[in-house]
Amino acid sequence: MADNSSNFADIAASLLSKLSGGVELSCAFDQVELQVPNAQNPSAPAATWKLNGSVRIRTRGDQPGTPQLPPSPPQPGA
Repeated sequence: MADNSSNFADIAASLLSKLSGGVELSCAFDQVELQVPNAQNPSAPAATWKLNGSVRIRTRGDQPGTPQLPPSPPQPGA
């Protein structure tokens, strides 16, 4: 199992700190299932998270004059 010292918020903060200056990260999931253990009660059954869709993280530059990202195209079914 991975290092338990990091939680989802720590991982997200670390990722976002590395994305700067107009970067876009897109992840698409098609019927993905994750078994997530219960950190509060390790003997409890794991929760099942079902992911079917996409996640997009966009950042903007911190300095004036930094190019902005163009608008995203509409997503099918949105």
